[in-house]
Amino acid sequence: MSFEDKTTEISQDLKCQGCGAVLHYQPGTSNLKCLYCGTENQIVENAGIGTAIHTIDYDEFTTAMQDIHDARFTITAEVVHCKNCGANSTLDPHVTADLCAFCASPLVIDHQEKRIVKPHGLIPFFIDEKKAFPLFKKWAGGLWFAPNDFKRIFNAQNNRLKGVYIPFWSYDAKATSSYQGQRGEYYYVTRTRRTADGKSETYEEQQTRWYYASGQVLNRFKDVLISASTSLPNDFASKIGPWNMEYLKPFNDQYLSGFIAETFSIDHVAGIHAAKRVMEDEISDTVRSDIGGDTQRIDDIDSVYEDIRLKYILLPVWLSAYRYKGKSYQIMVNAFNGKVYGQRPYSFWKITLFILLIIVIIFLLSNMG
Repeated sequence: MSFEDKTTEISQDLKCQGCGAVLHYQPGTSNLKCLYCGTENQIVENAGIGTAIHTIDYDEFTTAMQDIHDARFTITAEVVHCKNCGANSTLDPHVTADLCAFCASPLVIDHQEKRIVKPHGLIPFFIDEKKAFPLFKKWAGGLWFAPNDFKRIFNAQNNRLKGVYIPFWSYDAKATSSYQGQRGEYYYVTRTRRTADGKSETYEEQQTRWYYASGQVLNRFKDVLISASTSLPNDFASKIGPWNMEYLKPFNDQYLSGFIAETFSIDHVAGIHAAKRVMEDEISDTVRSDIGGDTQRIDDIDSVYEDIRLKYILLPVWLSAYRYKGKSYQIMVNAFNGKVYGQRPYSFWKITLFILLIIVIIFLLSNMG
């Protein structure tokens, strides 16, 4: 729903002038469409913003977050809390009952308003549900060792794909890193050994000469993405990407109409720590390149991060959550590039029968010989 709806009254920007129903954003377009009478409205971009999305200084944002009523960075929204998994999400104002998109548990919708952080931008849905479901079903069809009754939930009658905007922090930074280490250069020594038939042969044995190395390298980082959700698996962000940030648009609540938007549960402070771990991997690669030689050892890296800036953004996925034998499973379709990632149970009996089949085949082949 619109982040700026302060009551259940429908915003005029989201109201069909033909029949009064809610207009929904149509993935892959710049239109809102009435699902009842077919009326289409062009999305009106926020005046004065243009197409640029400006990053915010990390320290300035940290100071602003001490006052949740700071109108520069926060807005009022109705937020629904899932008591089972803890996810906080926005819904369309006319929804009175629903299942949690993240764990499929029933939601208690009490229409409470909260001040939340306003996203700086979002990537709108590019893939609609009709295109997402075949991708979802194809993924399910490849689950060889999934229980049959689990695989049956992936049919059109049980289709529970929900369009969800997932919160992310995007960080830019400059890192100056001083290092100490060693540069290894290969050389070869001729050795002699006995072969299996007792003859003597020579061979070249690789060895390494090590030389002390130190220096300083500079790395600039842009759009290091860190998931701000704890409702999804830990490896979600790396598995469901990549995202093309050139398609990022300034935040406009009209793109949210008809979809769920999760609010962050990992704040920007925890986010920068995770981002620095990502940056450290690239810094290590830069240091190894600077040391040179055939191989390298890194003894110490001391990095100073400067000009840290951030954006709070929303990225689109089609999400399906299922409960199977008391456990929740999540399957996601990247609504930008169509990539599928999900969790699944395994059938003990299918795996056991497969192992027994292999044993039988090996036994038959050995007897044939």
